[in-house]
Amino acid sequence: MTAATASVDREAQRIVKPYQGMVAWPSVTLAFAIIGSFALVCTLAVAGVIPLWAGLILNSLLLYVIQTPLHEACHGNIAGRDSRWMWLNHLIGFLSGAILLHEYKAFRQMHLMHHRETNDDDLDPDHWLKVSNPLAVLFRCFTIVPYYHHFFFRKIALNPKEPANFKITAHVIAAYWVLYSIAFWLSVFGYWREVLALWLGPHWIGSAIIIYFFAYLPHKPHDTKNKWQATNVYKVSGPAGRIANWLYLFQNYHLIHHLFPRIPFYLYSEAFRDLRPVLDKQGSRIYEYGR
Repeated sequence: MTAATASVDREAQRIVKPYQGMVAWPSVTLAFAIIGSFALVCTLAVAGVIPLWAGLILNSLLLYVIQTPLHEACHGNIAGRDSRWMWLNHLIGFLSGAILLHEYKAFRQMHLMHHRETNDDDLDPDHWLKVSNPLAVLFRCFTIVPYYHHFFFRKIALNPKEPANFKITAHVIAAYWVLYSIAFWLSVFGYWREVLALWLGPHWIGSAIIIYFFAYLPHKPHDTKNKWQATNVYKVSGPAGRIANWLYLFQNYHLIHHLFPRIPFYLYSEAFRDLRPVLDKQGSRIYEYGR
C-alpha cells in the first residue's frame, strides 16, 4: 500500500465513522415485520383466504426483502459494536436464513468470501453471474441455488486447507436436513401444493431476484478487483430517489457496502453523500438518474 493510498483510506474511514457501530434497530424491525408477514401469508393461503398463486407472488417478494436482514446479520451490523446484542444478530440471521432456505452460516461463509475475492473468476461465488447474454443472465439467476450449494461444498466445506470448516459444514448439513425434512413431511401429509407455492417456489424466485439486483447489476461488468471500482453506485435523484432506494433496499449504493461493510444498509445513501468527493477522485463507477 502506497502512502497516498493509505492517506485516502484514512480519510474515508474518518468520514464514515459516524455511520458505524450502532445497534441497527431499523434492521430488527424490518426482519420481524417480514417474518410476521411471511407467516401471515402462509396462514391466509393455507386457510383458503387468498389463492396459492397470490401467496407465491407475495412470499417471493417477502423473501427478496428478508435477504437484507440476513445480509446485515452476516456482517454483525444488527448488533454493531454492542456485543450484548450479538444473540439478536445471530437469531435474526438464523430465522431469515431459514425462511429464505439459505442457511445462515453457509451464506455467511460464502458472502464474506465474496467480499474478500470480489470479481475473482474462481473464488468469488457471485462470479457465476459474469455473463452478458440476457438469456444467460436469466438462466444463471435461476440456477444460483444449486450453484451456491456446489460452491459451498467445493470451495469451503471440502477445502483441506481449512479443517475448521468441517465443523461449520456439519452444522450446515444438520440445518438443511431439518429445514427440508419439514418441507418433506408437510408434503407427505398432503400440503405439497402449499409447500411448493409458499416456500420452495418463492425460495427459487426470490433467490433469482436477489442475485440479479444484489450481485449482477452492482458488479457489472465484473472486470476489476480495484476496491474503488469493483462495485457500482446507481443514484436516483429527485422525488423518485427515496422510493428507488427502498425498493432496491439501498443496494443501489452497493459500492458503499463493499468499501465499508459495517455500515447498516439504510445509511448507505448518507455515507455516499459524505464520501462523494473521495469516490470521484478514485474514479468510482457512479451512474446518476433523474438529475
